[in-house]
This record gives sequence, C-alpha cells and structure tokens, in this order.
Amino acid sequence: MNRLLRRFAAGAFALIMGAQACMGAASAFAAENSVSAETAAAMARDYYAIESSETEIPSYSEYYDMYSDKPMSGSGIFVSAADYSACDNGDITVGSFIDDSGESRDGVLLWNSSDGEVTYDIYVPETGRYCIGVSYCPMISAGSDIELKLEVDGSLPYDTASRLKLSRVWVNEREIYTDMRGNQVRPSQVQRTMWQDCFFGDVDGLFSEPLFIYLERGMHELKFSSERAQLAIESFTLRAPDKLPTYSEYAASVGADMTVEGTPSASFRIEGESAAYKSDPTLYPTYDNSSYLVSPADPRKMVYNTLGSGSWKKALQTVTWEIPADKVGAGGWYKIGIKARQDQIRGFDSNRRIYIDGEVPCQELDRVKFSYDTDWSVVSPKSGGDDIYVWLEGGRAHTISMEAVTGDIGDYLRSLESVIKELNVYYRKVLMITGPNPDKYTDYYVHEKIPELLDRFEIISIELRNVQKGIESLSGSKGSEAAALENMAVILDKCTEKPLRIPNYLGQIKDGSAALSAWVRDNRDQPLEIDYIEFATADRDFTSCDEKLGKTLKFGLDAFIGSFFEDYTTLSDVTGEEAINVWVSLGRDQAQVVKEMTENQFMQETGIPVSVNLVTGGVVEASLAGKGPDVALFLGGEFPVNLAIRDMLVDMSQFEDFDEVRGRFQQNAMTQYSYNGGCYGLPISQSFPMMFYRTDVLTELGYTSPPETWDGLRDMLPALQRNYMSVGLVLPPNNISPATETGHTFALLMLQKGKNYYNEEQTASSFDSVEAVQSFEEWTDFYTKYSFEQTYDAFSRFRTGEYPIVIANYTFFNQLTAAAPEINGLWDFCPVPGTVREDGTVSHGANSNGAGAIIFNKVKNKENAWEFVKWFTDTDTQVQYAAQIEGLLGTMGRFDTANVEALGQLSWSKDELSRLRAQQAELEEIPVTPASYAVTRNIMNAFRETINEKKNPRDTLIWYNRDINDEITRKRKNLGL
Repeated sequence: MNRLLRRFAAGAFALIMGAQACMGAASAFAAENSVSAETAAAMARDYYAIESSETEIPSYSEYYDMYSDKPMSGSGIFVSAADYSACDNGDITVGSFIDDSGESRDGVLLWNSSDGEVTYDIYVPETGRYCIGVSYCPMISAGSDIELKLEVDGSLPYDTASRLKLSRVWVNEREIYTDMRGNQVRPSQVQRTMWQDCFFGDVDGLFSEPLFIYLERGMHELKFSSERAQLAIESFTLRAPDKLPTYSEYAASVGADMTVEGTPSASFRIEGESAAYKSDPTLYPTYDNSSYLVSPADPRKMVYNTLGSGSWKKALQTVTWEIPADKVGAGGWYKIGIKARQDQIRGFDSNRRIYIDGEVPCQELDRVKFSYDTDWSVVSPKSGGDDIYVWLEGGRAHTISMEAVTGDIGDYLRSLESVIKELNVYYRKVLMITGPNPDKYTDYYVHEKIPELLDRFEIISIELRNVQKGIESLSGSKGSEAAALENMAVILDKCTEKPLRIPNYLGQIKDGSAALSAWVRDNRDQPLEIDYIEFATADRDFTSCDEKLGKTLKFGLDAFIGSFFEDYTTLSDVTGEEAINVWVSLGRDQAQVVKEMTENQFMQETGIPVSVNLVTGGVVEASLAGKGPDVALFLGGEFPVNLAIRDMLVDMSQFEDFDEVRGRFQQNAMTQYSYNGGCYGLPISQSFPMMFYRTDVLTELGYTSPPETWDGLRDMLPALQRNYMSVGLVLPPNNISPATETGHTFALLMLQKGKNYYNEEQTASSFDSVEAVQSFEEWTDFYTKYSFEQTYDAFSRFRTGEYPIVIANYTFFNQLTAAAPEINGLWDFCPVPGTVREDGTVSHGANSNGAGAIIFNKVKNKENAWEFVKWFTDTDTQVQYAAQIEGLLGTMGRFDTANVEALGQLSWSKDELSRLRAQQAELEEIPVTPASYAVTRNIMNAFRETINEKKNPRDTLIWYNRDINDEITRKRKNLGL
C-alpha cells in the first residue's frame, strides 16, 4: 500500500496529473485499498507534503494542486513595511519617499541597496489561502526588474517564491522625432519613480491569477530577501483579490445619470506608440511599413507607428496610455476598439487584462482575447455579443492599461512543464544504464532496472494525448499546433509496447523532449502588436481595417521605387571635411543606438561632427583600398593588430591621457590591441569564460558544490561518466581564428601555470617549455583518457543535464535565462576550474576576447577622433548603451562591456557580479602577433593528430612547435622587425 501511495502521490500531485487525472488516480487507489476517493486524495496530499519537505521544493503548479481546493481566506492582513522584526544586510532604512509626480509617503521602508533581507512576524486569524499584495515605488537603478525571494517560516513554499518580480516604470526619454534624413528616431527608455499597488503574479506565464500561500491559523514569519531590490515599500497585504463584477453589475454600480445612448456623439484615438508608461524597457515604439492602414504610414521612411512588435509577449508586461481630459469632454459611456495584430502563435489567442484608471471594471475585461491573424483587425470587448462600454468621467484625464496574462492554454502548459521535467529525469536514468550510444544487439532491460518506467511512460502518453485534444479544441483545428505532443506520445507508446527497444528510442526521447520544451516556451508567450486604441460612443463605428486594392498597390509601388533611392546604411547626414566617419559593425538597431547617442550627447557636448554608418564586414578590405572609415567600432579578433602592422592605425598610447583612459579596463585588456610597443585600440566588449553547472544533477550525484580545480573536476569524472554524463569544454570551430578563442582549454591550463604562448619579446613560442607540454598533455587527456567529445551542442546538453558542467562564455547566462525557462533555478555559474600553484594558491587564469574601437591614420583630426573613442568607452556612455541594447533585445542582448565599472552597473545581481569580478580579475591575455594564424592552426593540428591518430602528445607538440617558430621568424623578417 505504501508503494502505491508513493506512486500515486508523486504521479498525481508532483508530476503531470491535472485535476481530472488526480481524480482517476485517487479512484484507482481507493478501489484497491477499500477507502473513499476523498480519503485517498487527502492521504496522498499529506504524504506528498511530507515527501516534498524532505526532498525538494515543489513547483508552484504542484503547490497549486495541493492547496487549490482550500478556501481563500476572507480575512485581510495588513503589514506595514516599516514594522519589520529583523533586518539584515543591505542599506535598508525607514523614512519618506517622493516619486516623480510629487506624491510623498511617510514611514515607508527604503530598500536603498540591491541586496538585503527583512523579516516580519504576522498573526494569521484564519486558516486559508492568501495572495500577497504590495504597495511600492521603484527607485532608479541599473536593474530592469525588482526581484524578491519570499520564505515562509524559514523555507520556500514553492520555487516561484524565489523570484517574485515587481516591475519598474519606463517612459520614453523624449518624443519621437525625425532626423535629417526624414526617418523617425526611436526614443530611449528611461526609468521613472511612481507609487503603484499590485499582487505578486506568476512570472512563468502559467497562471493568470495572483500567486497565493497557504497559512494555518497562528503566528508566522515572512522573510523577503533580494539581490535585485532598490525600492520603497509602504505595505504588504495578505488577502483574497477583489471579486470582479459582471458587466451588467458594473454598469448598474457606476450610477451615472447619462445612459449609453444619451452620451454625446464622440470618438477619439490613442496611438499605440505614444504609451505613457511601460513595465519593461523592451516595450518601446515599433514600426510597420507593410500597409497604408497603419497609423501613421510611410512607404519609404522609418516611421514608428506601433507598439509591441516582437517584444510585448511576456507575462505581467503592462502598457499604460493616458486619455487627455480634452478628449473625454463632458464624459460618458464609451466602447473600446483596439486595432491589433497577433501573427506569431498560429491557432491560439493572445490575452490582455484591461484596466481603466488602474482598476479592472468587470469580469469580461479580465481576459480579452486577440485571435491569430496575419492582418490588422479591430477587437472590441463584448459581453454576450454586445459591446462593453466603460464610463469616463468628464473634466479629468484617465488611463487605460493592458497587461499580458495567460489564456486558456495555461492549464495545458502546466501539465506539459511537468511532463518535460519527468521525461528529462527518465532520459537521464536510462542514459545512466545504456550510455549515449546503446548497442543495438544488447538487451539492457531498462524497464526492469527502472520498475516504474513503463507505468510512467504510459501515463505520460495518456496525458500528452489529453493535452493534445484540449489544445486542438482551443485552436479549432488539428495538425501542426500540437504535432510535437503527438510525436512524443507515439514514441512513448512504442517504448511501452516493446520495452527491450527503449534504448533504441533514447535519441528520439531526447529530441522529442527538446521539441516539447521549445513548444511550451513559444506558446507560453502572449504576443501582441498595437496600432491604436479607439474610443467611440454608441452611435459611432470604429475605423475600418478593410484594405482598398488601389491604395494597397500605390503604397507598394511607392515603397518599391523608394528602395532605389533610400540609403539604408548611412544613418547620419553629417558631412564636411571635419566630420569623423564612423563605421559600426553591428545590427541596425545597435548602430541606431550609437548614432542617437552620438548626436544627442557627444556632438552636443563637444561640437565635433560625427557621421555614423552601418557596415557589416568589409572594413579591412575597404581600408586597404583607401575607402575605409576614420574610426571603426566593434572590430575585434586579429584585425586591429593586422592593420597596425601595415601602419594603418593611430597609436593611442601617444595621447597624454592614455594611461588614465586605460584604467577603465581590466589590467590586461589592452594586450590584444597592442603591438611592438604601441596600443592601437580601446576595448568596447570583453567576453570571458565561466563554469556553468546544474545544481540539481550534481546534487543527485552527491555533490554539494562544483569543482574548484582541474584535479577536482577529474575526480568527479568517474561518477559522471558512470552515469554516462560528461563535461563540456571550449573547443575552437573548424574555421580557426588567429585570435585564441575565449576559454580555450589549452590556453587556460597554460595561463594558470604562469605561461603565455610567447616569450617576452614575442620572437618565439613557449610551447617547448615544461609547463606547455604538461598543459597539452592534460588537455589531450580529456579526449583520450576520458573520451570527451570534440563537438557538442552546449545548450541542449546542458538543458537536458547530460553535461551538468559546461565551460562557456559568460554570455551563455543570457541564452539559458531567455531560452531555457524550464530549468530556471536549477543551474548556476562560477569561475573556471583552477590550478594549484607551488605556493598553494589556486589560479583561475583565463583568456578573453572582444571587440574594440580603432582610429585610422587617414583621419584628419586625430584629437577629435580620440575624444570620440574616449567618450564611447566611458563608463556613463557604456552603461547607457548597454541599458538601451538590453531594452531592445531583452536579457538575450545583455552587453558584455569591457569597462569594469560599467559592468557593475548592469542588471547583474550582487552575487552574480561578485563571481564575474572574481574571474575577470584573473584574466591573462594572449597577444595577437603577425604569425598568430600559424600558432592557432598548428596547435589544433597537434591536438587532432594526438586525438585522432593516437600520437604521443609531447612529441607532437614539439614537432608542430618548429613550424610555429619558423613562421614567426619568417613574418618578423618580412616586416623588418
């Protein structure tokens, strides 16, 4: 009975079972053990509660299933934020705070630092579920979000409680304006302070209602901690959310004298791009030049005429528009028409919660659906087929807000998230028995070694098909919308039908799980693009979205003709002999940010004219042809030194304040831009390696922390490889670059032993040294003795847990955060493994890579060019540039700035930053020389000959080292060095 109870508890409540499946499992258990279904459910819930407390923190979905049947408490508990019982760490005080509108509140908690924690002792008068509301005002900070961690009575109630988010307030820095070429310029997004009230919501986008905690009657301790804080808090409230009235109840309760039909005829429009407040910096004005119907439209020029394209899709993202008092007039009842487009998730609706003056008027506006359509359409909220009208009082301004919320698909996504987690667990369990390449002639009997495997696969298959049916009913069609679910269910059916063939399906299980994960990630989004919001009285119709053939043809023809005359690479119209010609080797959005900052700040402050141009590639070729720029930004690798060798660049070390400027960067960051005693570039970006590790997998294997040294890593390998897991190291791609890749394992091992690639004069390599030979042998041993793979997909292997340790560029953090939400909280990162030196210290030395700013000798005014390069690499400029890029691209675009001080002002938490600082402090750079191409090429030739042809590592390295030194000598002779 205990075994079946455990299976039911784990399966029904912790893994994939929804409410319907839980009832079926309870019935089966009850029938077998002669108890009622209610008793069975209660026993399982209590058993799971005990199990989860002893094992791991439940997800919020699991917590929800455990307590959603408990009553929501009718009692409200008010907690003044200043009345804390304990306060530790951080700069936390009590005082007054005034927001940008002038609203002042006294006796509030001032959480001035990013870190810290506060504890409250509260008395709960009634057992039940409580949602947590907060009245707060964000302070201006470098972070894009406020993130708090909530512990109840000393522990996390569920995983989502470790990342409760509160939004900041973002506004356009200035009005959208037109540049000299007739193109509109998107304004930067800047923070504002504003008091606001909200409940903590589900950032994962699976629940549209607020999060809750279950509390028994009596005293409890609530502890809030953070590493991304900086806010003022007036109070917390534990209570049930207000019940929304129906539309008919709302209409009756307003009590206005004026009827819908009696409202004076009027209509007005609020443009989407002119939003007043946003909860996220990515909610900037966007553009659509594909149709004349978009307001306003231009077939040739860049016109920002929409909001939300590609960026307004994450749960809790909110946009607020102001309705001026003069548009409302004397007031009255208005229907709402939202011209929008949802063309990203085919077959499903995108959902928005609509607020008027900060309140949701009625239930029908709590979740307004926007159906998939490639064309623009006007959506008007309705109740029973009739238009919904909202009351706008005359004589004052109003606001309308739209918040992204989860739709009907949320329940299905919850089930799939649990399915994916369970599939990954069983994939690893089977992998531990068969290995990644099972022998097709061997019977592994994995279904006997994992007794519950077939039962679980059968249940998961049923759940997938149930979810598939539900999703198809939502989309109204069968086919590709749920193809990934059908494919996975078929694979699992094959496994249960022929258990001995499960190892043969291992690769398909892995690919199917990855496909499910991608499907869930894409469909949890709620994308929407807004053109305008129209308000109209009962006698007015909304503006039509029907296209006219003649206007469409004319618009397309104008766009076609304009494409022959518009220059899309030149961003500035600044001309003249004194103008500095700057080329930016990035995407258009990034180059546009550089251009805007240059014109709005540098040119205004200095009066030096600068022409910013977008160029992707060809900088070196154009320069050699005499048609290159005066300054190039974001040019990295071996290019600066190769250009300097040919006497094409300005030696920046000749400027008087060069030593002061170089202090902005890590002490060795200039190495890759230095040659023959001169420095020919300033670093802009700098990427360096970190070690990423799966905390959950290492814990399963009995490890409490990642390895600190290479010896520690080698000691872990037997345990990992017994379970057919491995470690991912950095290996250069086939198109080998002359500049050594970030985190190259051979470079790490050499640098940590105190050796660089070259002697001090850079006249010969140091690969004939004892340290180099030892490092080469250690490196190749990973592939000969431990069978590491030479090529692998770091993201997918890390996501599934096959590679619980991966060494990668620290921007791997961005990819994991944005593209692998299902493993949030299950991974971390730290400095790369180190080497113990003779004095007992551990060196975590590593090399970095990046891109910089260079000045060409052809520039007429070197001092002006130097002023520009200094300005762009300055701390304030780099912080502003990074903030705007992250605002455009989200976490995926977090900038890896080379400015040490600027790095500390980006959106990293204090703990994350401390680890980055620790690794950055130990960076040792490998110079770029005229013969670098021969060095990197021959290192890889020696590596592959040792691995693939089983040659002696020492002899092979020494042999190829002769070629390296011969080429170094030849190049130096050719250059007259």
